[in-house]
Amino acid sequence: MANGDYREALPAAVDRTDRRANWLGRLVAWLGGRGVTVGTSLERLHHHCQQWADRTTAPPTVVTLAGLATETLMEYGQREAAWRMARWLEARQLSDGSVSESRAPEAVFTVTAAALRAWLACLPELAQFEFCAQKAAQFLRQWIGGEGRILPPKTRSWNYEGDGPFREPPDLTPLLRAGRRWPDTDWTTAALRAIDYWLTHGHRHNQPETTGALVRRAFLYLEWSRRQDALALVEKVDRLQLASGALPEREGQRVVHLSTVAQASIVWFRLYNQTRGENAMRFMQRHLTPQGSLPTTVNAGTNRDQEEDPLALKYYLDATLWRVRCAAHAKLREEVPLDSSDPRLQKARTWAQGLPSGSLVADLGCGTGRYLRYLASWFPQLRWVGIDFLPEALEQVPRGIKTIEGSLLRVPVSERAFHGVLMVDTLADVLLPDQVLREVIRILRPGGRLLLIEPATKGRLCPQTPWGQALSLQAIERLLRGSCQQTSVETFAVSGGTFSSRSYAAIIAIKMPRS
Repeated sequence: MANGDYREALPAAVDRTDRRANWLGRLVAWLGGRGVTVGTSLERLHHHCQQWADRTTAPPTVVTLAGLATETLMEYGQREAAWRMARWLEARQLSDGSVSESRAPEAVFTVTAAALRAWLACLPELAQFEFCAQKAAQFLRQWIGGEGRILPPKTRSWNYEGDGPFREPPDLTPLLRAGRRWPDTDWTTAALRAIDYWLTHGHRHNQPETTGALVRRAFLYLEWSRRQDALALVEKVDRLQLASGALPEREGQRVVHLSTVAQASIVWFRLYNQTRGENAMRFMQRHLTPQGSLPTTVNAGTNRDQEEDPLALKYYLDATLWRVRCAAHAKLREEVPLDSSDPRLQKARTWAQGLPSGSLVADLGCGTGRYLRYLASWFPQLRWVGIDFLPEALEQVPRGIKTIEGSLLRVPVSERAFHGVLMVDTLADVLLPDQVLREVIRILRPGGRLLLIEPATKGRLCPQTPWGQALSLQAIERLLRGSCQQTSVETFAVSGGTFSSRSYAAIIAIKMPRS
């Protein structure tokens, strides 16, 4: 990273020797982080979770981190690791539904909300956490009075002063989600009432003093679907971002909290501000350790510049998912119509002819349904389903074709749901191709057929995104071989559109009858 990136934030009195030492430290971190992948960072989060799970007791901060990390693990389809952490959290739940014996109200609410996030993220696949999730939601519900004021229930002894225990917005998002999952409760209306109370009463006007406080509020307001309230804060955060992508914790100072930068990048990507989000991502990637983690701070001049911060890592991984979503949203505007003679479409047509009548067939990463539009008309005897993580894209899928919103890292359908799975121009640009292929095998029925069509040259996939992986076709075959009895690869050329000619590979596989 160039020393000039920080000139606008460096006080003139900084000694040249200290400046050179800081530059060298950043250079070492940047060099160490160059080869770090999303998979490396995910493994590091696994490592932190395993350390927490080995503890018989843990302070509220650790339990909160465990809940938030479990939510991220499920988003990445890491069900086994998430299951272990969710069980660990379940073992700490008290009879009243909370997950802490502390007398500090804010800590108890925050810890329980984080655990509820984790258990809700595990549903519906890990249904054993439904009961503890309901208990936690009911406990949080007890905090909300008739006017929406949030105060701890009188069933426990608390230690707080003043009119209320919260100086920052409480995490009401899990209660909102629980209310949507169990609509026969009043949890949604209670949470909305509490949000209105928070946004309209006096403490709202106590402006946050730090960048981190601004970002955390904007983050929660977006989760609460209060976009205008979030935008007012984001405008201030925009002005604080440096050319390097950093966000100093206080204006005119040098200290940067990596968790703040990571959470801000989520906010920017959610608002489809790709430029600022990418700048923040590049800043974090320059500070990734070789183990895939992030330090707590940059330029603090203390041990916290070397300490790992699991919270920053969690938000970095979440931001990575939103980065992909933001980029996909931008590509929607560039999408060109598909010609019926396109060789990719013809390969899919030939493949679909081998599927029995009545087969349930998924187009993973279907986008606006360019392929489904033709395939559903050619093969009305097949039941077609489009799966994508962009609701804006699914809205454009032709009527009559079922759509499901969901990530390919964690496809929201049951095991062995489909007779056939089609993926076109998708695998090369996903975050974790091996995880996506495991999901494909999971949702295919025994004997089910898979067709992957991807740009490839010299036997390797050709990703078009910074996070894509140039997997070899042989590596894909090896990943499929353990679950598929037959695989074949065929190369062909596609011409037209934005390129004159591009080499493609079609990979066909059949899942083993008994797998």
